[in-house]
Amino acid sequence: MEKDFSNKKYNIAVNNINNSTSIQIQQGTVNSSQIQTLQSDFDYTKVLEILNEIGKYQSIFANTYGEHSQEVETALSTAIDATNSKEAPSKIKKLLTQLKDISLGVSNNLIATGILELLKKLGI
Repeated sequence: MEKDFSNKKYNIAVNNINNSTSIQIQQGTVNSSQIQTLQSDFDYTKVLEILNEIGKYQSIFANTYGEHSQEVETALSTAIDATNSKEAPSKIKKLLTQLKDISLGVSNNLIATGILELLKKLGI
């Protein structure tokens, strides 16, 4: 037995959230507010440790990433410099995500798979 919903109005909200942290969602309320206090320090030391580990494979980036090897080298170098300079975490995370995305494209490669695992340690 099917119900006929054609003459009824529904308010439907769909939230698609992927790979997000520290988010807060409030639905179905009127005249209310929320306060979210986040206390997460960006671990520059750990990030630099992982980036240096990835850097050990730089000599084989051409074989691993092919035409994208220069892009990976630039992102890695820039991320290392930004981490050493303690620049905004958002800038560093963007570079780490770039490394991840390129590595996902060649994830059948053993080195790229290892780099992806190292980036997972940083939550990327």
